[in-house]
Amino acid sequence: MLFSKKPEAVAVDIGSHSIKLVQLKRSAKGYQLKHFGIIPLPPDVFSEGEVADSEAIVSALKNLLENEKLKTKNAVTAISGHSVIVKKISVPAMGEDELAESIRFEAEQYIPFDIADVNIDFQLLSSPDETEEAAAQQMEILLVAARREKIQTFTEIIAQAGLKAITVDVDAFAVENQYELNYSTPPDETVALVNIGAGMMNINVVKNQMTAFTRDVSIGGRQVTETIARGLQVDLQTAEALKLGHEVEEHGAAEVTPLIHGVVDKLCMEIQRSFDFFRSTASGEKISRIFLSGGCACIQGIDRYMSDTFGIPVEIADPFRQIQVSDSDFDPEYIRQMAPVAAIAVGLALRGVGEG
Repeated sequence: MLFSKKPEAVAVDIGSHSIKLVQLKRSAKGYQLKHFGIIPLPPDVFSEGEVADSEAIVSALKNLLENEKLKTKNAVTAISGHSVIVKKISVPAMGEDELAESIRFEAEQYIPFDIADVNIDFQLLSSPDETEEAAAQQMEILLVAARREKIQTFTEIIAQAGLKAITVDVDAFAVENQYELNYSTPPDETVALVNIGAGMMNINVVKNQMTAFTRDVSIGGRQVTETIARGLQVDLQTAEALKLGHEVEEHGAAEVTPLIHGVVDKLCMEIQRSFDFFRSTASGEKISRIFLSGGCACIQGIDRYMSDTFGIPVEIADPFRQIQVSDSDFDPEYIRQMAPVAAIAVGLALRGVGEG
């Protein structure tokens, strides 16, 4: 399932807070937005990164599909978390066909799961160094392994909602897909794509326009909401509104901002840990810029706060930047507000565009 590419499909991004749906079409002028919808999920449909209430997710997805009146029955989705391993490894030089046959053996030493329980794919990152002796020649590959149980859970949810999952990708790679479409980065610049959802943060360091390091961390916007709710003794719905900058009852920014910053500091610590590990394996390579997406990117001022913390520019990603969006079909203000939340879904939708 990983990395397979099929024509004409809708992107279904199942997060712990909401389901995002995006479909694109291609024209002579580029990509156009055909469908875009978001539906919230009840609390606790996920537990520790795993699906806890599949029936609630299926019900919500059915409602979203009914609202959008889709014609296609094919879907592209993605997974993340501890069930997914992405690792850059070196293997002896061999042909791609030979590597495809031996990849499970090569991968076994890097994967903490039973090799029989995972799906594996890979991407060749570098060819052998011809200046070295043949016996010493190595090539770098990006190894991706995902537990079949997690893939099956997501594909069954999609099937029960009336679609067929023809591609299962990885959240971090989907974010990278939309980034490559929308932003032009010099080949020698290293950037970090950080997607902070409700319950998961995906970190993808891109060097020479390729993934150099990825990490998923089980922390996100839900911790911000819960911290506000506890600190101000309000319900979660009120806390969510306060998190997004709305003034509710007698509570204002003076009370809310320190609570938000307390959790954002924890997020930044995890990001910094990832950066430090990347630098330790990349000869001190510096990250020049962060592109931020996900629900947490909608928190007012988070880009400036993180920029001050890291000492580098932090930009809120706009996955619709190079996509034509009809003002007659979509509310421009709603698209602007929801854009950071749609990064994974747009990246998936780029893989589901038909060839015709």
